[in-house]
Amino acid sequence: MLLSLLKFIVRTRFSRPFLIFITIMVAYSATVSTFIPQQAENVLLGYYGTAIIAFFLAMALATGGVMVFKSDRDYLFTLPLSARDLSLSIFFSQFLAFGFTMLFTFVYLARSLASPLMVVDLVALALTFTSLGVIAPSLTTRVRLTLAVALALWTLLSLDNLPLSPAAAFNGNVYGGTATLLALAAVTTAAAFRSLSRIELDMMRNLVRSTSTEIKSPNTYAGKGPLGAIYSMNLSSMSLAGRMNMAGTSRYVSRRVKTRWVVTATSAAAAVYLAFVILGGPPTPFSVGSDSLPAAIVVAVLLTLLGFFFSQSAITNERIWLSLTSLPPATYFRHLVASKVISFLLILAPFAVADAALFALGYGEALGALAVIALVIPGAFVLEILWSAYVAPIQIKGEDVTMAAQFNLRQFATILPLIPAFLLASGATLVPLIAAVGGAALIVIAAFLTMSRGFWSRVVVRLTENGFI
Repeated sequence: MLLSLLKFIVRTRFSRPFLIFITIMVAYSATVSTFIPQQAENVLLGYYGTAIIAFFLAMALATGGVMVFKSDRDYLFTLPLSARDLSLSIFFSQFLAFGFTMLFTFVYLARSLASPLMVVDLVALALTFTSLGVIAPSLTTRVRLTLAVALALWTLLSLDNLPLSPAAAFNGNVYGGTATLLALAAVTTAAAFRSLSRIELDMMRNLVRSTSTEIKSPNTYAGKGPLGAIYSMNLSSMSLAGRMNMAGTSRYVSRRVKTRWVVTATSAAAAVYLAFVILGGPPTPFSVGSDSLPAAIVVAVLLTLLGFFFSQSAITNERIWLSLTSLPPATYFRHLVASKVISFLLILAPFAVADAALFALGYGEALGALAVIALVIPGAFVLEILWSAYVAPIQIKGEDVTMAAQFNLRQFATILPLIPAFLLASGATLVPLIAAVGGAALIVIAAFLTMSRGFWSRVVVRLTENGFI
């Protein structure tokens, strides 16, 4: 019965081409990794690896969810199935969707994988990432965000040689890091199976919580025209959203937060970043090919990833029947994108100021990070909005806690604009000119598509084909 249930769960949540594709890509990445110089590999493990781990673990907890359809609630959960078999099957599907992302992200580091302990680290990391997504729906939003921030900071402390940190094994503290990951995986996996054993209760509690929340300060658009309402809505509050893995899963979560609170939080984070760099050592002049300012690298990578998650909420909550009766499609979407960009720039501004201050103080390598924030991330952010709207738009109606559709290759393709942005962010810390030229190119392409009436006409067709009403 377990094998039959497992096969059913997997086949209903993943398309066959998707499973074949990710298997091929993992094998390809592992092969290509043999050509990566050992020195470059160590840099990836230390700086970029730590930043990615911190971000993914925090996002899994802050916006995670269980891969369950509405039909599962109505039919599958009513069958006389073993709770153990059902929990194992759902957890395995979660692992393919979320935990596999970690293996896919780090599999190109094949030389490091030659160490048995590194294999243990990655498996423990994948289990932790999977389990946090399962646990998340049973927690309140405040608890989830608090734990997510604490987990991210704990992970980043490995850059300061903290031996007991989830990323410590990637920064030289092999035994302490491995022990930490194993303990974290054991605790979170046990909690995940406990949560899966009462999944129906947690889903119902989450549904009641989301539908009974008191609206403390509703927005009003009285006296504003169509364009004024667009900018007022997107500048007064921000939508924090995420598709639950970097492949672009159809499990989607959205939370609206007042802009002033988000800007306050990012300003505080930028101040901590600035103080950390200044207290960490004296200024160093810029040298092409040098990588002696890891904090700037980490911040640039995290903001690049954050832009992707913000971009996924730009179109998903739109109501075509309401939006496009007030303005022509091209006009409406241009201003919608412009308001989203301005809103996101408010988040980036404190970090841009911090990098500019560091550069003025003599920290030459902050120039690359500043170029990423000023050019690469805004350009990539617009392209991610446009690409997501065209390739795999998903409409969210209310705060449903179930998946909208299968994982498929079209959803996986939403990650594509993130790839050049990530490569530019990585290279810019070594050669700032890379960010200047590459970021300018992204902005030109994004501006051309945003101003194209034909593009927006095709987007409207794709939106209606995907159920937008």
